[in-house]
Amino acid sequence: MNILIKSKDEQLEVAITSNKLSALEQLKKSPYMNVRRAVARNRNISSEIANGLAYDPVLNVSFMALKNPKVTVNRKFNDNSFSICVLCEKDERYLDCKTCEDRKN
Repeated sequence: MNILIKSKDEQLEVAITSNKLSALEQLKKSPYMNVRRAVARNRNISSEIANGLAYDPVLNVSFMALKNPKVTVNRKFNDNSFSICVLCEKDERYLDCKTCEDRKN
């Protein structure tokens, strides 16, 4: 079953709650940053998934992947690249960086 054809909300739910590597493997390729970020935070991912997401082009995703205990690679960031959005710990189902009140403060 191709999980990527599901809605963003359905993908997010699977990314957050699943322990099935086949589903998480598919979702690491989601076009939605929130979904990939949720996969990166999922403790059930493999090292292979975590390591791949550590080099995601979206810093919100790669930073969270590097915090996952399954990651075995290291990536250096410029300390100035960490905005409040990257460091945010909000549940990805409710994360909207464009309208976030914390970002505006």
